[in-house]
Amino acid sequence: MEVEEIVKVSRNYQVTIPAKIRQKFQIKEGDLVKVIYDEKENAVKISIMKEPWK
Repeated sequence: MEVEEIVKVSRNYQVTIPAKIRQKFQIKEGDLVKVIYDEKENAVKISIMKEPWK
């Protein structure tokens, strides 16, 4: 299943992860995410970095 949302880039080049995606992946304030540019797909992706002790 693909979830797609359009978000606006802020003045400081920040984007907000849409609520549907935050809830699906249980992303909380302070969590780390890795931003990846996939040249083959010409797409920017994020990967949730979960700490092993949590």
